[in-house]
Amino acid sequence: MRTTLFYICSLATILSVYSCKEPIYSSGKNPITLESLMEEMVSVEAEPCFPVPFFTTKHVSSYDRRSVIPGTPSWHANRDNTGFVRYEANNGRVEKVLFDEKGPGVLTRILTTGGSDGANLRIYFDGEKEASILLPAYDISLFPLDIPEGLLYKHEHYSTTQGSSFYYPLPYAQSCKITVDNVDRDYFFHTSCRTYPKGTKVQTFTLKDGEALQDKAQKLSEQLMYPKTYTENPETKEARLTARSSLRMKLPDGEKAIRSLSIHVSEIDSACYASFMRNLIVKISFDGVQTVCVPLSDLTGAGMGAPAVRSYYLEADGKGHSKLRFVMPYQREAHIEVENISENSADIKIEACISTWKWYANTLYFHAGWKQENGLETNRGLDYNMGTLQGRSIFKGDMLSLYNHCPRWYGEGDEHIWIDHEEFPSHFGCGTEDYYNTTFAPIHPYFNPFGGAPREDDEASRGYNTFVRTRNLDIVPFNERLQFDFELISWDGGQVDYASTLFWYGDLKTKMTNISDSKEALYALPPAIYTEK
Repeated sequence: MRTTLFYICSLATILSVYSCKEPIYSSGKNPITLESLMEEMVSVEAEPCFPVPFFTTKHVSSYDRRSVIPGTPSWHANRDNTGFVRYEANNGRVEKVLFDEKGPGVLTRILTTGGSDGANLRIYFDGEKEASILLPAYDISLFPLDIPEGLLYKHEHYSTTQGSSFYYPLPYAQSCKITVDNVDRDYFFHTSCRTYPKGTKVQTFTLKDGEALQDKAQKLSEQLMYPKTYTENPETKEARLTARSSLRMKLPDGEKAIRSLSIHVSEIDSACYASFMRNLIVKISFDGVQTVCVPLSDLTGAGMGAPAVRSYYLEADGKGHSKLRFVMPYQREAHIEVENISENSADIKIEACISTWKWYANTLYFHAGWKQENGLETNRGLDYNMGTLQGRSIFKGDMLSLYNHCPRWYGEGDEHIWIDHEEFPSHFGCGTEDYYNTTFAPIHPYFNPFGGAPREDDEASRGYNTFVRTRNLDIVPFNERLQFDFELISWDGGQVDYASTLFWYGDLKTKMTNISDSKEALYALPPAIYTEK
């Protein structure tokens, strides 16, 4: 990402940032363009920086518009393919308007589901009389440009539903409107967007721009799908970790950053692997404050059972070797600790690869928090709080790991993300599966650069399931507070055991307010359910 350094020139600005150094800007005098957004998507330098200028985010979906008042029976209304903005006439056609936002802004993620032959999806930029983007069959994967695999994920059920997730950024200077022209059908629909302050320079997307940047898009796709792990300047420490013991490693002092963190677990009894990986608690402290305290299995996005994970930020082989590629800067000092809260033993090796790092006024620390709740009742009008964050931060991703005691699908509930002082969530989805980029309940584990489903034991969704999602351009910055809930709705009713991990960047005062005590990770895992695949 192109970055421009500006010196802070007013006392008010100085008081609004975290140190007396100049901030690094995510966008300055240069306009935000398709090319700059591609660069930002994989920019290590920009990743831990609070965006300047600040942008707001929104998630517009087809959720049931009867959901108006939290806590009332209609809040869990579930006809989630019926919502839209309005009808309008365009060039002799009647169209459903699915998305209509003022800019300057960027579309960061689009999801379409449901086979809809005969319907056309149109994207209008900056008040166009006729849409410059026309997609047949209501299928975002038919975008009129060759979108590389790393930016377009076709869902497991694509052959029957045409469900796809589209991460190719589409910037617009003034406005963006998305419509569909077969108004006699209902459609599942998701679009996430950024909105910048008025006056921010944004260059509207054109197909000509996309064609000129095809090589860059392909390289970006390869970076996302096959991320390179930073391996220079490794700091290591290893030991035999016996029952109720810890391994602690101090990192070099000064302005530096953890560029990759690997934790290797070996010489472990295979019979207790699943529980042991959960009973290793990873604690990371920066500049005297602990910002991470999460079971190892959940910190890597694997969840209960610690299966394999493969994504841009998170990686695990399902055999004890885990890797995080989040950049983790600090100003003075850092410590990493792995605590064994179980009665079992194994060999543990911590490896952190370090680089120098320039700390700016808007540089933030890496955080991760974890919680678990068991015996949650579905279909009782309840929401599960994935986590609530306080303090100026960037929400970077999450993991949901669970045991489903219900006979069938548990994840019918929508996500709600409330930012700062919102009275209604600006992020309102239409199902757990869509939030994690799959059209219907998965029947196999799957991965893409932005997460996936590391675990799915049963085609009826019984037993163990894990979803993980990390964010590149679709990060969610906020100034004071973020609350993330999922409605607890299943097909049949019953109970679920949920564990969630949130990843974010914030200052040292930022916190997740409702974390679980580490001892909750001693929860006895129920027996797995397996069926023929």
